[in-house]
Amino acid sequence: MTSNWSRAELASLRGFIEALEPDEILRIKDPVPMDDVPSALVMELEKSGKSPVIMLENVTGSTMPVMVNLLADRKRIARIAGLEEKDFYPAWGGILANPIPPRLVESGPVQEQVFLGDEADCNSLPLARHFAEDGGRYINAGVLVCKDPDTGVRNLSYQRLCLKGPRRFSSNLGSRGDIWEHLNRVTARGKNLEVAIVIGAPPAFYLAAAAKVAMEVDEYDIAGSLMGQPMDLVKCKTIDMEVPAEAEIVIEGELLHDEHEDEGPVAEYTGYSSYKSTRNVFVVKAITRRHKPIFMDIVPGTSSEHLLLAGIGRHARDYARLKEMIPGLKAINFPRSGLLYHAYFSFKRVAEGEARRALMLLFGLDPYLKLAIAVDEDIDVFNEAEVMWAVATRFQADTDMFVVPKVFCNQLDPSSVDGMSAKLGIDATAPKGWKEHKATIAPEAAEMARALIKGMGA
Repeated sequence: MTSNWSRAELASLRGFIEALEPDEILRIKDPVPMDDVPSALVMELEKSGKSPVIMLENVTGSTMPVMVNLLADRKRIARIAGLEEKDFYPAWGGILANPIPPRLVESGPVQEQVFLGDEADCNSLPLARHFAEDGGRYINAGVLVCKDPDTGVRNLSYQRLCLKGPRRFSSNLGSRGDIWEHLNRVTARGKNLEVAIVIGAPPAFYLAAAAKVAMEVDEYDIAGSLMGQPMDLVKCKTIDMEVPAEAEIVIEGELLHDEHEDEGPVAEYTGYSSYKSTRNVFVVKAITRRHKPIFMDIVPGTSSEHLLLAGIGRHARDYARLKEMIPGLKAINFPRSGLLYHAYFSFKRVAEGEARRALMLLFGLDPYLKLAIAVDEDIDVFNEAEVMWAVATRFQADTDMFVVPKVFCNQLDPSSVDGMSAKLGIDATAPKGWKEHKATIAPEAAEMARALIKGMGA
């Protein structure tokens, strides 16, 4: 893999920011309150099809600048791994197959300042209430690092954390992830689970945390593979954990085995506020940070960054497994318009019925999916208008669709019933004996048209 960014630029959040082109980052110097406004900025920009990194340099009530929208663009995400956007899913298997373990170092910028005990006051952090209905102020871009209680293998996971006091958070851990399973095991032994919350790490760290891999895989190894070099780690001050040396902020503490506390509601990827929560409690032992840290945030709800990070690891896995069974698979897109519930894929058909087979395989791979559309290889699945054109001209509802009722699904789907949903498969590939031809424009004419438009300044 090759990248237009150097390894040094990918080794820290700051290097990543400095390597951005001017039009990729929006710096706002006016005073900005953290409640609602960052979310409003992201949503307004997305209405015009823009997804720059946003740096809030003057946050009301805080000396820390706040960065949002870091990973809101698929091209930017692919560049972290030295790839073009179209190559990210096909390359994912190679990334997982070539782990690079991290390297333990004596010290790092993340421990330039150390606050222990009562000095570790999380009220000093510029936390946001992201939407009007949210039940509190949240850390949304904190990646939780914990260890398997039996093997010591490290796990990275995104979990929301609602501030309840200077050294106390409530959290929804989900009920199907590794950290939930780890906590259950130590709870059975009457112990708490040591956890570090990392805020503002090298960008590869965030992609590794989004990976969907076996519990036996240390996700720091994936971060190293993405970076093309080992990630430098330092030992925490109060818990047995290692964290990125180049991170901005780390909160050390424990998830309690015997206490629970309400949190929420909070905006979910569905666009609705959710009250569902495991109601776990995290208590803080220490905060370590750089002298002048950058606070990273992720806007929840239907923001592009939230949807991309929620789906990218699973979608890369879906592509790899579907490709094994359907070698003619060309591309797959999980469009933002469908949240995490829709998929479009193109492939080269070699036999009748293969589109239906591929659709069923994809439904089996991904419990989130409710709608999948198969199209021919001449359709650009990243252009929703082309996909809908194929549906309009190559699909007949009485023969080219099927429904699978009552299938296990993601529990946040507000239309699901008892944890089950229906799946709709649409075969929008050209039928057998198809003799129609797409109308095309000569390449030289298209090139001339682009030149003329550019010359007019349009």
